[in-house]
Formats: sequence, structure tokens, C-alpha cells
Amino acid sequence: MTETESAQDSPKWRVEVSKACISSGICLRVAPGHFEFVGVRARPTAGLVHDAEHAELLTDAADDCPVGAISVKEE
Repeated sequence: MTETESAQDSPKWRVEVSKACISSGICLRVAPGHFEFVGVRARPTAGLVHDAEHAELLTDAADDCPVGAISVKEE
């Protein structure tokens, strides 16, 4: 298996922030470097994550979001 095939077969997680975001900043504290504020809402710095440890941090941020605006889904 080539390196490219391995990367294609590895798990990926899609990260999204909905319009329900109230800019609490919890996601920036829980997963620093993975979210940023743009206008009045947070957004992920990468829409697709390939690293399980990062996905776990993002999932923690989603769980801690007071309005449930963050979703992390395995693809």
C-alpha cells in the first residue's frame, strides 16, 4: 500500500460550526488552534481532520459548546 492510499483509507472527521454559535469562546479554550473567530462566529481552522487526537479535542469542544453549534462527524 502506498502512502497516498494509506492517507485515503485513514479515518477523517468533518468539523462544522452552525449559525447557532454564540461566540462563547469555549471551543477556543478546549481546542486551541482548531477554531478561530470570524465576525461573530467561531469556525474551524480546518474542515477536515485526519488525526484521532485532534478529533478527540474537537469532540470535547463540541460536547462543551453551550448551544451545540459544533459538529464532528467521522467520514
